[in-house]
Amino acid sequence: MKKRQRVEYWVVALVMVTLFVGSIFLTNYFFKKELLAQQEEYLQKKGTLILDQLSPDLFLTQQFSEQEKKLIEHYSTDKNERLSLMNAKGDIFYDSIDPALHESRRNRPEIKAVLSGADFGSALRKSATLNKELLYLALPVNKDGELTGIIRMSEETAQFSNSIQSFKRYILLTLGLLFLIITAFIFLLLHQKNEPLVTVLPVLKKIVKYPDESRSIIQDSPEWNELYQTVNLLSQQMSQTYLAYTSTDEQFHALLDELMIGVFIIDIEGRLQLINPKMIDILTIDQTDVGKEYFEVIKEPALIHLIHQVITEKSSVHQEIKLTDSPNEMILDMSLRFIEEDGNDYQVLGIAYDLTRVRQLEKMQKDFVSNVSHELKTPVTSLLGFTETLLDGAKEDPKTLTQFLEIMQKDALRLQQLIQEILQLSRDGKNIAYDDQTIMLHPFIQEILRSYRKTIREKQLTINILGDGKMTYTTKYELFYPIVKNLVENAIQYSQANEEIIIDFGFADTFYFVVKDSGIGISLEDQERIFERFYRVDKARSRHSGGTGLGLAIVHNYTELLGGTVSIDSHLGLGSTFTVKLPKK
Repeated sequence: MKKRQRVEYWVVALVMVTLFVGSIFLTNYFFKKELLAQQEEYLQKKGTLILDQLSPDLFLTQQFSEQEKKLIEHYSTDKNERLSLMNAKGDIFYDSIDPALHESRRNRPEIKAVLSGADFGSALRKSATLNKELLYLALPVNKDGELTGIIRMSEETAQFSNSIQSFKRYILLTLGLLFLIITAFIFLLLHQKNEPLVTVLPVLKKIVKYPDESRSIIQDSPEWNELYQTVNLLSQQMSQTYLAYTSTDEQFHALLDELMIGVFIIDIEGRLQLINPKMIDILTIDQTDVGKEYFEVIKEPALIHLIHQVITEKSSVHQEIKLTDSPNEMILDMSLRFIEEDGNDYQVLGIAYDLTRVRQLEKMQKDFVSNVSHELKTPVTSLLGFTETLLDGAKEDPKTLTQFLEIMQKDALRLQQLIQEILQLSRDGKNIAYDDQTIMLHPFIQEILRSYRKTIREKQLTINILGDGKMTYTTKYELFYPIVKNLVENAIQYSQANEEIIIDFGFADTFYFVVKDSGIGISLEDQERIFERFYRVDKARSRHSGGTGLGLAIVHNYTELLGGTVSIDSHLGLGSTFTVKLPKK
């Protein structure tokens, strides 16, 4: 802007100087021309006056009478003027400056004009004789219509130009002042024209560069006051709009970042214009892939096919797909929408819901219902069978009656235990407020072991408790008791006769509780599912021993509720070691 202003000022100054110089030359030209015309008229009148007093025969005889001689001498008294008399051929026979001059002047312009028949001839040139600029005027001398001679008068231009120099200077001074006034007025107009640009343009540039900052023009200008107020209002509104836009944009991206659903947008060029972190995790791509073409980034053929279908058909698609390219097979509820904008522009919006966990839970629910139904059906069927047998007459035999009642009691107890464990496992410990209790660990374990005295005695098992007999642990009793009970029960049930069970507890970085047996052990394949509900390594043996398949699931669930972890170290035929780690309190 400043450069353009300087150019404007320089152009105006150059134009005005050019006009001023041109005006000076024109003025000088017209003055000189007018002055020469006036001087020619003066010399012409003076020459005519002399001719009227001279005889035409003088130019033929070239002899002066006394009266003519006095007349010539009188007119020759002015040293600034020169008088030359010539014959009809242009030869000088008298010159007032140089009486000895008798040369021909027929080649001079003013003489040529007279010789060609003109009323007079004039010329402005530098005299070779006097070395001065002279104005020459030649008049013909006629007798009976024939040219008999020529009279030529000349005068220095300096003489008549000096007479008007003061007037000329006055005119030039007036012209100079006029041009100065005009130039100043033009500069003032340029300044007034550029004033709003000089004031407003920097503010507008700052508004564009820093849209979050409000700018104000503080100037009192009657001509541009309304413009300045409008720019101030524009700056304020733009700042507010930009801050609102920035806030909305930040909220939008924060929302996208926190969404548990994947979102991406593909532009008309097939590039990933936007993608949120969840979709990056789903597609297992990098943040640097944003801006690349989608078929270079997305490796799942099913998803690429859907995107191509939406772009080709300009439609929307809602479909459930499996990501086979993912490290873990993932199930997505994929929704793709074709969004057409003005003209030929369009975008493809993709929204993905991760249904993997939902489908897993649904499968677990089905398996749970199936397992519960099967586990409940077995003791119920047994009870119904023995009851029908007794009703059909077996009750009359005391020995059979006692045997059947013992079996029915065992199945009823197993059914009761199964129901209790299902109810226990279904509790949500997060929504139940349990009070912390301090437990004496050694007596607590001894009390649990008393419930299995008969089995321990029958298998002749050795129980070694390694923990400190006076150690206490503060925790939620209702959650801690089922953990210890189920681990101890499993160790007793799956241990062979005459084997040893080691129970250890103590404090390290955390509180640990360890139960180690020398039982049948668990394979690596089974260890991955050992904490699932109703999963049993040896189903026939577990059912025979009264197991429900829920004990380790309860251990795992309650350990997590207490903020801890449970792990297993087992080998087939060598036994198993279960380690529970819980936070210190």
